[in-house]
Amino acid sequence: MLFNNRTVYLGASREKYEQYCKALDAEKIKYKTNRINHEEKMTAPGRGTLRGMGGNFGTDKTLYEILVGEKDYDNAMGILTALK
Repeated sequence: MLFNNRTVYLGASREKYEQYCKALDAEKIKYKTNRINHEEKMTAPGRGTLRGMGGNFGTDKTLYEILVGEKDYDNAMGILTALK
């Protein structure tokens, strides 16, 4: 995949994320994933992480993202929509 990626899933459900990855694998659609963990984000140099400054309140979500190439987007969305 080059630079023309589109997001087909962005959410906090690890179960859906894994289900969607398996479905894309079964159809041999190439995809890329990202995991966004807000507990690990630095607020500012010398300040620490969000969790370190404010505890667990409001920072306990990890977001999962699945991206596919532009040419596979419509096919991938059809497959994932059928799983909902």
